[in-house]
Amino acid sequence: MFARVSHYSVDSERLQQEQGEVEEHLLPALRMQPGFSGGLLLANPHKGKVLAVTLWESEQEMHATDEASHWFRVFGAAAVEGTVTDVETYEVYRAQLTHSEP
Repeated sequence: MFARVSHYSVDSERLQQEQGEVEEHLLPALRMQPGFSGGLLLANPHKGKVLAVTLWESEQEMHATDEASHWFRVFGAAAVEGTVTDVETYEVYRAQLTHSEP
Protein backbone atom coordinates (compact mmCIF):
# COMPACT_ATOMS: atom_id res chain seq x y z
CA MET A 1 0.00 0.00 0.00
CA PHE A 2 1.15 3.54 -0.79
CA ALA A 3 0.07 7.00 0.34
CA ARG A 4 0.05 10.43 -1.25
CA VAL A 5 0.10 13.22 1.36
CA SER A 6 -0.94 16.68 0.20
CA HIS A 7 -0.22 19.64 2.47
CA TYR A 8 -2.44 22.73 2.32
CA SER A 9 -2.44 26.17 3.84
CA VAL A 10 -6.09 27.21 4.17
CA ASP A 11 -8.45 29.93 5.33
CA SER A 12 -9.79 28.45 8.58
CA GLU A 13 -13.29 29.94 8.19
CA ARG A 14 -13.63 28.65 4.63
CA LEU A 15 -12.49 25.22 5.77
CA GLN A 16 -15.53 24.89 8.02
CA GLN A 17 -17.92 26.31 5.40
CA GLU A 18 -16.78 24.33 2.37
CA GLN A 19 -16.06 20.91 3.84
CA GLY A 20 -19.33 19.57 2.39
CA GLU A 21 -18.51 20.76 -1.12
CA VAL A 22 -15.16 19.01 -1.04
CA GLU A 23 -16.77 15.80 0.22
CA GLU A 24 -19.59 16.00 -2.33
CA HIS A 25 -17.32 16.46 -5.36
CA LEU A 26 -13.88 15.09 -4.52
CA LEU A 27 -14.67 11.89 -2.66
CA PRO A 28 -16.81 10.37 -5.44
CA ALA A 29 -14.11 11.23 -8.00
CA LEU A 30 -11.41 9.67 -5.83
CA ARG A 31 -13.45 6.52 -5.28
CA MET A 32 -13.65 6.05 -9.07
CA GLN A 33 -9.84 5.93 -9.41
CA PRO A 34 -8.43 2.40 -9.84
CA GLY A 35 -6.47 1.32 -6.79
CA PHE A 36 -7.94 3.92 -4.41
CA SER A 37 -8.10 2.35 -0.95
CA GLY A 38 -9.33 5.21 1.23
CA GLY A 39 -7.90 8.21 2.93
CA LEU A 40 -7.81 10.71 5.74
CA LEU A 41 -8.41 14.45 5.86
CA LEU A 42 -6.60 15.97 8.83
CA ALA A 43 -7.08 19.61 9.77
CA ASN A 44 -5.68 22.05 12.28
CA PRO A 45 -8.04 25.00 11.75
CA HIS A 46 -6.22 27.11 14.37
CA LYS A 47 -3.05 27.00 12.26
CA GLY A 48 -4.81 26.95 8.89
CA LYS A 49 -3.24 23.63 7.92
CA VAL A 50 -4.72 20.56 6.26
CA LEU A 51 -3.21 17.20 5.33
CA ALA A 52 -5.02 15.04 2.81
CA VAL A 53 -3.81 11.44 2.82
CA THR A 54 -4.96 9.15 0.02
CA LEU A 55 -4.18 5.44 0.14
CA TRP A 56 -3.47 3.31 -2.92
CA GLU A 57 -3.21 -0.44 -3.43
CA SER A 58 0.08 -0.14 -5.34
CA GLU A 59 2.71 2.44 -6.22
CA GLN A 60 1.87 2.01 -9.91
CA GLU A 61 -1.84 2.75 -9.33
CA MET A 62 -0.96 5.77 -7.19
CA HIS A 63 1.32 7.23 -9.88
CA ALA A 64 -1.25 6.48 -12.60
CA THR A 65 -3.42 9.12 -10.88
CA ASP A 66 -0.71 11.81 -10.67
CA GLU A 67 -2.38 14.09 -13.24
CA ALA A 68 -5.91 13.59 -11.88
CA SER A 69 -4.62 14.15 -8.34
CA HIS A 70 -3.11 17.45 -9.40
CA TRP A 71 -6.59 18.66 -10.44
CA PHE A 72 -8.20 17.25 -7.28
CA ARG A 73 -5.71 19.31 -5.25
CA VAL A 74 -6.38 22.44 -7.30
CA PHE A 75 -10.14 22.07 -6.79
CA GLY A 76 -9.79 21.30 -3.08
CA ALA A 77 -7.48 24.24 -2.45
CA ALA A 78 -9.72 26.65 -4.38
CA ALA A 79 -12.80 25.49 -2.46
CA VAL A 80 -11.27 26.59 0.85
CA GLU A 81 -9.31 29.57 -0.51
CA GLY A 82 -6.08 27.74 0.21
CA THR A 83 -2.86 26.73 -1.46
CA VAL A 84 -1.04 23.45 -1.87
CA THR A 85 2.25 23.75 -0.03
CA ASP A 86 3.71 20.27 -0.61
CA VAL A 87 2.96 16.79 -1.93
CA GLU A 88 4.81 13.69 -0.76
CA THR A 89 4.47 9.96 -1.34
CA TYR A 90 5.12 7.19 1.15
CA GLU A 91 5.08 3.44 1.35
CA VAL A 92 2.63 2.39 4.05
CA TYR A 93 4.24 -0.09 6.42
CA ARG A 94 1.22 -0.51 8.65
CA ALA A 95 -2.35 0.74 8.60
CA GLN A 96 -5.16 0.10 11.02
CA LEU A 97 -8.41 2.01 11.47
CA THR A 98 -10.79 0.83 14.14
CA HIS A 99 -13.42 3.57 13.82
CA SER A 100 -15.68 4.47 10.96
CA GLU A 101 -15.83 7.99 9.53
CA PRO A 102 -16.51 10.75 12.07
